[in-house]
Amino acid sequence: MIWWSIIWALVIGFLAPIVNNFTPLLDADYNNAWTPDIFWRLVLYYHGAFIPWMIALAALALVVLGLDSLKGKLGTHLKHMVLIGGFFAAPLAAVGAIFNVYNTFAYGIPVWTQVVSIGIGGETVFFLIVTLLNYLKTSPKGYRHIGLPTYTVLLCAVGILIAALMGDMSGWITWFGPWPSIVPQYINSTMYPVLGYYNSTAVVTWTEDVVTSHSHLMLPSVMAAIVALTPAVYGYAKWEKREKAVSTIGFIIMAVGLIGSIWIYVVSGVGNFATPTLFQSGPNGLAMDDAITSIVAVGAAFVLLGLLLYARKGKTTNGTPLLRDLLFVSLVVAWILIYLLIPVTGYYIEFNQSFYQAAGIGFDAAYTRFHQDFTFYMLPALVTSILIFETYGISGKARKTVGSLYLVGAIVTFVFGYLYAMITLNMNFLYIAAAGGLLMGVGALLGAEYVRKSSGPTIESSK
Repeated sequence: MIWWSIIWALVIGFLAPIVNNFTPLLDADYNNAWTPDIFWRLVLYYHGAFIPWMIALAALALVVLGLDSLKGKLGTHLKHMVLIGGFFAAPLAAVGAIFNVYNTFAYGIPVWTQVVSIGIGGETVFFLIVTLLNYLKTSPKGYRHIGLPTYTVLLCAVGILIAALMGDMSGWITWFGPWPSIVPQYINSTMYPVLGYYNSTAVVTWTEDVVTSHSHLMLPSVMAAIVALTPAVYGYAKWEKREKAVSTIGFIIMAVGLIGSIWIYVVSGVGNFATPTLFQSGPNGLAMDDAITSIVAVGAAFVLLGLLLYARKGKTTNGTPLLRDLLFVSLVVAWILIYLLIPVTGYYIEFNQSFYQAAGIGFDAAYTRFHQDFTFYMLPALVTSILIFETYGISGKARKTVGSLYLVGAIVTFVFGYLYAMITLNMNFLYIAAAGGLLMGVGALLGAEYVRKSSGPTIESSK
């Protein structure tokens, strides 16, 4: 299933841009009457690559947290959702990603293929939450000895499920309109105190707010889950006290940030809370929701610091020190690049909106797309794949080759993508950045082939 998911994610990453640019079949008018400011071709492309990635992440969590060995109906159903439901969800998401524009193209079939895949993903997360809650209750280890990675994954799953439900709400209105009557009644009664009137504009404003909150909650929840699984893959149960103490600080901070993120995106999504700007000076300032999600990033930094402390003495299965291992180094570099692009560059742009909303608006648009593609999707997916390859004991030439491709590809994409988005807007730099992405894709293919040939996980689960 992991191999299957990686392949589909790579297929969509390769095909969707080609289809979007060259196909004569799709309606060029992407806008929907109820979400006119949402670029659906891009959103649905993201879904097509995101869902296979989520299936692979769920399968990884199943192994790393020891849920694959649970008995009873809950454990069995969770395995069925991941291993059987995921088999169909990946290609269905792919069809939707390529052809779904929320209109009646091909009788609306692409819409419903993606709806089915999203439904499978949502039910999988729901049963993951229920299974984890049951495991926490019945485990002979007791609540205190389960391990903070497991608790953090549980909280992340709650955030993912809430984000998914908000996405379902916005998708319903986008496809069916504000129907049945209870939908516009709720929306208008909610938005009236803010807008001062009742009409379809209130429905549009509310629905687009829900779309934004859906994506903004989904991404930090998923990235935090990856951070939580990282120590579990690298032998968290055997870490020394100092390493665990540092990571414990991180897990607690992450939990605070996740709870805050869930709160602000619910009240600003399905509610009418207008997110304020902090430290505002004219158009410049930091959005409050960005400040809250940054708490998650601060906690993640402590967890990763604990990982680095462990890596000073930690070794690969071949006995190579982790800090000299290209695959591990590429994981560390990926997180560093994520921090450089999201909080560092992102905050810089927010505090210089007087430029980026005026003369530098082209740079703002380029940065927005670049950091979405690279730091919200490519790099977290790359880290997920590294954790998968570690779990399945990748070694020898394959390990060195995948690590090299990942490391070089990530650095090339970052350097030239950054030069394009922030310095020059020269398309030649963007093409070189895309070549770096291709290198990472080749590395993922080689790693997936290693997994396909593997006899099974080689690490001990944290169960």
